[in-house]
Amino acid sequence: MPRPGRPAARAILTTRVAEVAAQVSALLDRPPGPDLGEPNVLAGALATLCDSIHVQLQETAPRAGAHVAEDCATLVELTALLERVRAHVTAARFDALERIHLGLGRLRCLPDTGRLLPEATRELARCCEFDRVVLARVRETAWRAEAVWVVPDKVPEARPAGFADRDTEWVPFDSGVLETHLLRRRLPVLVHPDEHRSRLTWCPANSYVAAPICADRRVIGFLQADCLDRELTDLDRDNIASFAEGFALVFERAALLERIERQRVRVHEAFAATEGQLAGLTDAGTVLIRRDQESVAVVRTAAGLRRITISPVDALFTTRERQVLELMVQGSRNRRIAEQLVVAEETVKSHVRSISRKLRASGRADAVARYLRMCIQEDS
Repeated sequence: MPRPGRPAARAILTTRVAEVAAQVSALLDRPPGPDLGEPNVLAGALATLCDSIHVQLQETAPRAGAHVAEDCATLVELTALLERVRAHVTAARFDALERIHLGLGRLRCLPDTGRLLPEATRELARCCEFDRVVLARVRETAWRAEAVWVVPDKVPEARPAGFADRDTEWVPFDSGVLETHLLRRRLPVLVHPDEHRSRLTWCPANSYVAAPICADRRVIGFLQADCLDRELTDLDRDNIASFAEGFALVFERAALLERIERQRVRVHEAFAATEGQLAGLTDAGTVLIRRDQESVAVVRTAAGLRRITISPVDALFTTRERQVLELMVQGSRNRRIAEQLVVAEETVKSHVRSISRKLRASGRADAVARYLRMCIQEDS
């Protein structure tokens, strides 16, 4: 097929410039959005046209024809359109960051972490214009989906519920799947249709994005999102990464506030109990007495308010010796006592010798008798 002549090639190039310029004008009339597919295609087309104009200028410059000025004007116009397309892409990125900032601000106002997880999925879908979002929690070597948001208008069957709880089972990290990649690399990803590796069964046939949620230098969860009516781009990957980074800070703050509140309640309860004890001491009446016995009784009453009374039996024996003594009173032998206390028989014999020495008993039966007399005197 013969190549078109220079006039025909110039006419084709002029027509193509007009078409691309019209598409760029239509793009710039719309507000920036998350779909950068069309802007990227137009930017590539503009760059190709600029290269073609450069080649055309090199061919016509030696003869200095009348078309040189026209080609230069077209090149200036295309360069200006290319800059406007790039500014449009930049505005889309900044607009997405502003929406993410506002969404994280709304999450920051939530009172507890229980509401934070489901609301985060809805905010991510709203800020970044996703149709489906899942938030998963990581625990050591497994993960579990904690919250899911599906846009009801685009998925009618999900409209009554809105939020949908996932399976409660923990899924182990397997090699070669998306979740393991997020755990190890800690980087956001854009997964194309031929690269589906996620364990989530609701993933569609188109592309999706995912990003880890990192706190304390470890991955505590991850976010995953997709759209049903458009292919996702690098901007969507960057947006979910920015949201995940901000959400990690919001979640850490909410968890810290909850811990502080729990400690505040405990300290308040401790101070309230101390205040009650002090009130009991200050409210105790003062009595003018004469007899020594009454004086001793008053002193004992005041001391009882301030300290816990320790019985002679508790002061004499250890907790293990008391257990051995109780079993000895029941008539258990050393082997039986060892089985009951899950200790060696030699250990029981050592406790029995210590008990006999403390009671100054002549034998096992004497030790039991002296112990029972101490208990009766204590009760009386």
